[in-house]
Order: sequence, then C-alpha cells, then structure tokens
Amino acid sequence: MKAAMFTLFTIFVLLAAATTAAAQAQVFVPGNASGFFGNPADIPVPFVPAITVSGPGWITVAYVSGTVSDCCGDSNVGPNGTTWTMDGAQMPLQEATGVVVTAVKNLDALIGVFVPQSTVQRKGFRALDGTKAITHVGIMPNGLFFIGTGKTFWVGQAGTLFLGINDFAVGDNGGGFNVNVAVTGP
Repeated sequence: MKAAMFTLFTIFVLLAAATTAAAQAQVFVPGNASGFFGNPADIPVPFVPAITVSGPGWITVAYVSGTVSDCCGDSNVGPNGTTWTMDGAQMPLQEATGVVVTAVKNLDALIGVFVPQSTVQRKGFRALDGTKAITHVGIMPNGLFFIGTGKTFWVGQAGTLFLGINDFAVGDNGGGFNVNVAVTGP
C-alpha cells in the first residue's frame, strides 16, 4: 500500500512539474498608439501594455479583429499594414533600424516591443520613445518588431510586452486591433 501511494504521489509531482505556466489576455490596441516613435512624430500616445511575464517563456500574439483608419493610402488597414510612399520621414520600425526610406512597408501595422522588468519598474517609465525628451525613462526604438497577424517569440526574462501601431502621424488615425496574447513557460 505504501509503495502504491508513493508511486501515485511521485506521478502527481512529476505531472505538476511538467505542466507549464500559462496566462492569456485580450487586448485592444488603438490606431493612434504609436509610442511617439518615428520622425517627425505628432502626438505622444503610449504603447499598450499587453501582458507581463515573471520569467522566461513563449509569448504568442494573435490578431482577432479590427482595422486602423488613416488619412492616407488605404482607409482601413489590417494588422499587416499597407505600403505608402513618403519622403524624409521615418515610421517607428524604420526608426528602429535608423533607416529613412521612400516606400514604407507595413504602415499602420501591429508592432510590439518587449521591455525588461527592470526598465518598466524604473521611476518615471512611460511606454514612449526613450530617445525623445518626452519621458524620463522610455523604450528604445531598436527593440521594436513587426507582429502583423501574429507572432510567437521567446523571452528570457521578466518583463512586459507592449503593442502599438507603425505610424508616426497618428493624430488622424482611428479604429484599432483586437488581439489575443498568451504566455507559456518552460
């Protein structure tokens, strides 16, 4: 009897240890949440905090519904954005690489950035471009990445995923994207 109970207890412990930690959230990303990234940026609307993780894990972002409206190009754009021609400016993803281009891919697309917990918890942190004098502690553009209809990626530390829109002039934007964000741990 003791051996059978010990075996059941051992199996229970092993199953509990093998189960991954999981969290899920539904998030709305407004069409004007540019984080004040890009040059020249018009209004400082912070990125949206999507999910916070306490340690290493996989984060999956999946588009559910919605479009972003804009003054130029296509009037209603999905999460992959659209191509737009411009001169002498940078969208947030182009600021991330330090490139100025004339044909912008992914205008108004869904983008994100993972910010370590140590940065998010610093006094004065705001989910805005940290290279501009609009926040004491902010987000560096080189961390921005394209999400579009979906993306799964690994994070090796505690922190927060922030979501936004790839546009520098968002004062005339409307709509937004509904997304599911899920975390699974090791």
